[in-house]
Amino acid sequence: MVKVTVDPLTRIEGHLRLSTEVNSEGIVTDAQSSALLFRGFERILQNQDPRDAALLTQRICGVCPTSHSLAAAGALDQLFGVAESVPKDALVARNINQALNTIASHATHIYVLWGPDLANPAYRDVLTPLGETGSALWKELLGRFAPISYKLDGVPVPVGSSYLAAIPEKKRLQEAIAVIGGKMPHQVTSYPGGYTYKPTIADIGKLSSYYLQVMDFVSKYTLRVSFEDWIENTYKASSPQKAVSFVLEHLQGLVDKTAGSNNFTREVGWGDAEFYAAFGSELVGETLLGLPASLKHDRNGGYSDPSKIAFLAYGAFYKPENGDGYDPNSPAGDRFQTSGIVTGNLEYQNFDASKITESVAHSFYEGSGDLHPSKGETNPVGDPAEIRYDRGPDSRYTWSKAPRYDGIPCEVGPLARLLAMKEPLVTGLALAFAENGYSAANTYTRMMARIQETAIIANELLKWVTVDYDPNGKIAVHTDLSMAKDSQGMGLWEAPRGALGHWVSTDSNSKVISYQPVVPSTWNFSPRDSSGTPGPVEQALIGTKISAVENALGVDYANPVNILHVGRSYDPCIACAVHTIDLTGKNTPATLKLV
Repeated sequence: MVKVTVDPLTRIEGHLRLSTEVNSEGIVTDAQSSALLFRGFERILQNQDPRDAALLTQRICGVCPTSHSLAAAGALDQLFGVAESVPKDALVARNINQALNTIASHATHIYVLWGPDLANPAYRDVLTPLGETGSALWKELLGRFAPISYKLDGVPVPVGSSYLAAIPEKKRLQEAIAVIGGKMPHQVTSYPGGYTYKPTIADIGKLSSYYLQVMDFVSKYTLRVSFEDWIENTYKASSPQKAVSFVLEHLQGLVDKTAGSNNFTREVGWGDAEFYAAFGSELVGETLLGLPASLKHDRNGGYSDPSKIAFLAYGAFYKPENGDGYDPNSPAGDRFQTSGIVTGNLEYQNFDASKITESVAHSFYEGSGDLHPSKGETNPVGDPAEIRYDRGPDSRYTWSKAPRYDGIPCEVGPLARLLAMKEPLVTGLALAFAENGYSAANTYTRMMARIQETAIIANELLKWVTVDYDPNGKIAVHTDLSMAKDSQGMGLWEAPRGALGHWVSTDSNSKVISYQPVVPSTWNFSPRDSSGTPGPVEQALIGTKISAVENALGVDYANPVNILHVGRSYDPCIACAVHTIDLTGKNTPATLKLV
């Protein structure tokens, strides 16, 4: 048995350690996920004016601050008793803000954080011996996804064309968020009861212009098939089978078109999405399309026991047709992306927020009971000597808590959301993998879900901007501090990385007495819980072959590319996942001391 530890996992937000035990065949037999970062947001908010939460909690993360502001605003809407009367146009403005942030975050992950792994030299070593086809595939991987300042064997490599083109699009999307949010990161327009700024007709014109420029990038790099055709035949397909059939027929057409030429360039139709859809999967690429090679990403990052995993979505994006107000409990069908629980066997169930708990049995916090977030406690262990990451799965080994839904670990994020809303393409892919002996969730389906969700939200965004938002509409209802006495609020939302919840309680002076965020990476990168069940990424690592293309050239312990793939496929944000520590014992909960 060999211990293989990636510490830190780079190209993520925050600091993450993935510790694994690997057998002689190069297969992970055990894994531990350790969040190494600690911060202080729950304590910052205690004894504060709750209205500050929509601004302060954004500082949890610079990538998805909009999501935290909207989750906080949702918690405050309920706290102040105004959720049922928030004006429709304020809700649409929130939708637009979140949509822009989600697209920007997904594009960053696909092209800048996860994509460079496709230029790992292990793929060169596996593909180039396959002849002209393998060499052509490697040329495309390197030419599209190589990051800045990259070298192979000491020789500088030009920056990948897709990587480089995506960077100004991220800037453009940040600018678009600033139009409607005041600035980015950390926009200033979310507030209990609505929105603080009424976007004007001129603002709508600017947003439309930004949208068209971003879609130009999509048509040139991401999808070479018509965007409208893709949406009509995947997201709007009449069944999962028809959505998958459309993609397979489209890919087969590209394969036939380029047969014998080994020309996999964009110019002949291989957009980044088509390229990965075909060559990222063994089932799709080799079995169904008859390609001579694939990256086999559907063979890693899966779950071996469906009874120990579920897929959780809180729901996001208010439906403009519902008019003013919304239900803070996010019942099924109430939002554009519905809430829901999908079991490991792909069965849908209605979501119930009362079933959420957090365990600290294997975390660096006092206590071991499983508490609902509304009653959650965040009390660090008193002895610094207890903070160790190398003592095995029976110890405390992370700063992340272990959220569970009805006792089950849950994957959250694009895959969970699209399964919950029964999106045809991703549902069809998941069913196809399950029917063919693969895990329905794997590195490939996670990445395809992120690509597909980006397209879906971009499609809806144009409608929210140009049709649903009324520049002359009402954007807020009155609130004052007295309305928040002895109250509780829950904000259920979806960050780009997954289900995001904020829970807040106040005293008789309307001051915060408890504030607990439970964020996507806390779900995905949770440790074992009080019953010893591993968290999602730990389960996904177990059974994974660590080296490229299923250890095709043997086991390379120095370059465990599949551990990197699996960990990054969840788009980790450890800055979000962990928030508080005070080992001095000298500070009251309302005091923050930086040393």
